[in-house]
Amino acid sequence: MFYSWKSFSLFLLVLSVMFPGIFDVTSAYEVIYAVNCGGPRHTDKDGIKYRKDDNNVGVASDYGMSMSIARVHPADMILYQTERYNNRDFSYDVQISSDGDYVLVLKFVEVYFQSSNEKIFDVVLNSQHTVVSNLDIFSKVGRAVAYDEIIPFSVNDGQFTVSGDTSDFDSTLVIEFVKGSRDNPKINAIVVAKGKPHELPSLMPLEAVKQQNPKQDGHIEWGDTKSNGKKFKRTSGPRVADPYSSDDSWFWPITIAVAIFLPVLFCLCRVR
Repeated sequence: MFYSWKSFSLFLLVLSVMFPGIFDVTSAYEVIYAVNCGGPRHTDKDGIKYRKDDNNVGVASDYGMSMSIARVHPADMILYQTERYNNRDFSYDVQISSDGDYVLVLKFVEVYFQSSNEKIFDVVLNSQHTVVSNLDIFSKVGRAVAYDEIIPFSVNDGQFTVSGDTSDFDSTLVIEFVKGSRDNPKINAIVVAKGKPHELPSLMPLEAVKQQNPKQDGHIEWGDTKSNGKKFKRTSGPRVADPYSSDDSWFWPITIAVAIFLPVLFCLCRVR
C-alpha cells in the first residue's frame, strides 16, 4: 500500500512538473456569456466557450477569414475573423441573475477599411450608458489587428453601475452597437464574466506586435487578403468551417505523462 501511494504521488509530481497548471480546475472569473459574433461556436485557448451566433439582425460576415489577425493566438483568430454588422443600430441581450462585479469584453478588428475615419460608431448599455464613443478601430490599432474594449460594471440590488453612472436594472444587459457618422457598427465577439478586469485573459501588448516580423510563419502578412485589395460589404465567399472544432491537442500531454510513469512504476516494483 505504501509503494502504491508513493507511486501515485510520484506520478502526480511528474505531471505537475511537465505541465504546470494541469490541476488548476478553477479560475478567478466566471464566464456567464460568450458569443462568436457572425461565426460558429469555439473554445479558446483559455477554455472560454463561445456559443454560435444566433442573432438574426444585420449581416454575419466571415470576410476576415482571408486574413491573419495580429495579437491573437492562431487557434483563436476565428473569434476576430467573423463578425456581425448592420446598416443601423443592433444589439445583443445578456441575462444577469446575481449581484456582483462584472466585466464586459468587446472584441473588434478592422478587416475592411485601410485608413482611419472610415468606420465610426458607439456602444451603449441599456439605452442609457455610452461606454464606447466614436470608436474608430483602424485609428486605434490599424488593419487586421485585434482590439478589445474592457468595460467593468457592477450589479447590486436592482441597480446597474458603469463608469460611475447608475441606473435601474431588470436582469437584462442590452449591449447596443449604435451607428455613427461613418459606415456601419460591427462586433466580432462578446464576453461577459463575473470578476475583475485583471483576472481575465488579455491580448498580446500592441508594442510587442509592432516589433515582430509582419509575416506569421512565412505565410500571410497582417492585413493581406486573398482578394488582392478588393473590398466587400458582405462575405467574400462560402462560410469557412471552424478548423479548431475537433482539436485533440489535450491527448498528447496525457499520453507522454503515462509513458513516463509506467517505467517509473515498474522500477519501484522491482525495488520492492
